Amino acid sequence: MVYFNCCQCGTGLRKNQVETHMRTCRSRTYSCIDCQKDFKNEEYKSHVKCLTESERYESKDFVAKQNKGDIKQNAWFERVLKAVELFEGSPKAKSLLQKLTDYPNVPRKKAKFFNFIRNSFRSFNLNDSQLNEIWNVIESFDRADKIKNDQSNGNHLKRKFEENVEQEDDNQTENKKSKSENLDNLKSSIDKFDWIEIIKKECIKHQDCCVSIKKLEKKVFKKYKKFKSDENEQKDDLVNEMEKFNKKLNKKLKKMSNVFSLIENESNFIVKYNDASNNQIV
Repeated sequence: MVYFNCCQCGTGLRKNQVETHMRTCRSRTYSCIDCQKDFKNEEYKSHVKCLTESERYESKDFVAKQNKGDIKQNAWFERVLKAVELFEGSPKAKSLLQKLTDYPNVPRKKAKFFNFIRNSFRSFNLNDSQLNEIWNVIESFDRADKIKNDQSNGNHLKRKFEENVEQEDDNQTENKKSKSENLDNLKSSIDKFDWIEIIKKECIKHQDCCVSIKKLEKKVFKKYKKFKSDENEQKDDLVNEMEKFNKKLNKKLKKMSNVFSLIENESNFIVKYNDASNNQIV
């Protein structure tokens, strides 16, 4: 409730008392007790809410916290103001609605609303049909606002649901991609022929870790052939396959010179394992 001071006699007044006081005091200027703002003639009627004590005396950074009851009451009073502007019923009901603008605390429940009207405006002598007429007008704006809010909330929920579905699809796609990459990496690690380990094992079997190149070719070729056949690759004829493998083996040995040494022995070459610590697969 907003309170005013008469600027002529200094009387403190509730908002609904200002009009009656005007007839007796003849003052045309009234000051709001809370914000100290002056209102001339009927300007005070538009002043429906003012500063609280906390807002007035706290620091500049103070942020007022509205409780749910105040929010609902303010929304209800706004509907009362809309009803006053758009009401096209009986003149008596129209006049009463205009009087309600002086009462921001108009009840929101039907039974309490009727009791409030009967007690505060006895001079109007309103019957139940006129009370229902006023109530239905205000309630129509209330229903319209609720439908609008429900539609807005429905659209918001729909957008949120669609965003969640899109996010879930993106996550599933990302997970599938990650799993596919992991499988590819695992497959590549499993399918890779371990040249160093296989050649090393063949060298260790012999004295001084040395083995002839021809013998090594045969041993490693068997394992390589078995490995390649597990991959279901098309098989070439044995001679061509052996020639390709020998070239491949020689290239590998040259790249792995820090692990294996090629030693020429008369007409033959010997491969020796150097027991190197750096056994990196190439």
